[in-house]
Amino acid sequence: MGIEWNHIEQPRFDRIVEALVHRLYADRADVKVVNGRGGDGGIDIKVTLPDRVRILQLKCYTDGFPGSYKGRRASIKKSFKDALVHDPDEWILVVPCTLSPSEDAFVMGLPNGAGRPKVRVWNRAWLDDKLAAQADLRDHFLREDLREAAKDYGAELAFLAGGSDDVGDRMEALGQRIDRLDPHWSLDVAYRNGIVEQTLRPKHPRAQQVSPIAFRLQGSLEDADPGLAAAVKRVVGFGAAEELILPPSAVRKLSVEGPDWLRIGSENAEVRMTPVSPAPGQGATAELTFLDGAGAVQGVYEGTVRALGEGSAGQSIDLDFAGSRVAIYHPSQGGGTTVECGIDLAGLSCADALQALDFYERIMAGSAFRLRLDGLDMAAGSFPAAGFDADDHEAFTRLRMTVEDLDVVQKHCRFRFPVPADVRIDERAFLRIGRLLVDGLCVASPFMTTFSMELSGQDSPFLRDLVTSDDVSHRETVDYAVQFAGRELPIGPVAVFHPRVHVEHPELVLQALEEGRAEGHQLTLRPADNEEYRLYFPQPDDTTDLNTLTPTPLGIPAPRPRRPHSPDSPLST
Repeated sequence: MGIEWNHIEQPRFDRIVEALVHRLYADRADVKVVNGRGGDGGIDIKVTLPDRVRILQLKCYTDGFPGSYKGRRASIKKSFKDALVHDPDEWILVVPCTLSPSEDAFVMGLPNGAGRPKVRVWNRAWLDDKLAAQADLRDHFLREDLREAAKDYGAELAFLAGGSDDVGDRMEALGQRIDRLDPHWSLDVAYRNGIVEQTLRPKHPRAQQVSPIAFRLQGSLEDADPGLAAAVKRVVGFGAAEELILPPSAVRKLSVEGPDWLRIGSENAEVRMTPVSPAPGQGATAELTFLDGAGAVQGVYEGTVRALGEGSAGQSIDLDFAGSRVAIYHPSQGGGTTVECGIDLAGLSCADALQALDFYERIMAGSAFRLRLDGLDMAAGSFPAAGFDADDHEAFTRLRMTVEDLDVVQKHCRFRFPVPADVRIDERAFLRIGRLLVDGLCVASPFMTTFSMELSGQDSPFLRDLVTSDDVSHRETVDYAVQFAGRELPIGPVAVFHPRVHVEHPELVLQALEEGRAEGHQLTLRPADNEEYRLYFPQPDDTTDLNTLTPTPLGIPAPRPRRPHSPDSPLST
């Protein structure tokens, strides 16, 4: 069964072709349908593809346009000339008939020898072929299967004598009937535990633009999760591509309106909004350029688009950069543009992590910017300056210092690995000590409050002096390594020293020496005043006066108690 083209009228013909073009091109092109009431300017439908532009002219000439129909041929010729103003790559005449050789020659001769635009004809056979591949679209316009739909509905109420196989067959039949209701939308229906679930599903990415759906919700978010109101604003107001679940407690009444067949009303229903996949704009290349006050480029960052959205309040852009995610919400009726920016450094190289931190800091500072998507200018202006409060500033300082220290130590050790998701406090201190040593500084280690050695059993005046003296200087050279993220990063030979140490429990050491059982005895040295041992990189033939070496503070900002919304990982914000 097909469309009766011989008896079709222009409005119905236009609707069929427009729906078919949306179905064929909406996922990879910009489709624009022109309202011709004020003159169409040579365009009924404009299809803009990445590499070419097609202009379609729809003429409902069911019996063609032979030479005797001079008015029809003049109309076609005028439409073609008007379209040339828009410089299309292709011009397509769409008609519900089969052309005669004379008619075909007339259309193909319109360019008059010019190489551009290319001229094509979509005739009845072409339309039938394309509609056959879009069965639901074809059946929607046929509207002659009402008797079959009524029969299927009656079968739903019948006794399911065939068991589960019968259920599947009848559900499939009902699903096909539903799919034929509309060229742009369908309903997926499920029955679970006595509850009917209806999922409104777009058939193509431009369904909401071509056939808008309106949701009306009455309820309250006062008793809901604090973040739910913000999520509603993002998803409903700006079309953010994220799942939104409204619990029955928040939805007192729900109504959904759109095409004539769509009428959904409910009370205390759970509403779940799921983004389409792929999201509009997903995968496009994003180029974000930061500028100074004079317009000079301060940095260029390349990323990808996660989604482009539009809602009742305005538009949104969700962007991904290395280690960073940026969401921009721009209201359509005035008001301030808002920006959300988050960073997650886990899994990045140190170089990429430092770049992500620079990126985040520029946005928080309210830098001027220029945004391009797939090489086309998208937006320009200045980010709203958010700044850092005291907690955020300390968290960011700790985060940057951790990555910078790891970068320096990795380069020194020639040991490369990604930034870990979590860092323990002791690992952080180990890493900081390694960084200061690599920088040639002296540092006191909180992990070295004593130094132990095992006696050989031989007595000596030096050993006796060491044991009996109150304070002596002590220096050893050890192979030092940083313990970090389950790895051991070798720093190299490091001098461990303190200018004033004493032996713990000297009387026990002397007794062991007197009794000749000092072999294997543990001798422990402790710095004076409960201080810590100090470390530094010795130079060849080192003659450093230990008394002149002043330890450099670790300088790690102490973490404050986390606020409820703060991230769990110290390497994300």
